[in-house]
This record gives sequence, structure tokens and C-alpha cells, in this order.
Amino acid sequence: MNANTETVVIQPKDLPLHCSGPNHETWNGHPRVFLPIQSDSDIECPYCGTRYHLEGHIPHHHY
Repeated sequence: MNANTETVVIQPKDLPLHCSGPNHETWNGHPRVFLPIQSDSDIECPYCGTRYHLEGHIPHHHY
């Protein structure tokens, strides 16, 4: 279990959602992982524990 409690609020325009570490440092982060998120919901990165919250409705399906 990771102790990271950071929550990042994103908007539908920020999709597709990916995480490469809590500080978003590509040289010192974990592998980039794309996270499937639903409208008005939360998801947690399995590597670093950063939580993401999507505010709003996804106007169309992202793959």
C-alpha cells in the first residue's frame, strides 16, 4: 500500500488519463500507465497511489 494521498482533479479535455509518477518526472517516475476513468469518478494509480478525480461528463468514449 502506498501512502501517497495526492488527488489530482482532471477535466474531460485532459483524457486519455495517464500517470508517470506523483511528481510527473519522466526520468524518476514509474512506467507510464493509462488509467480508465468514468464520468464524475475517481481512480488510483496502481504504481504510486496518486488519486485522480474526473469532474464532468465524458462526451464520447475514449479508448
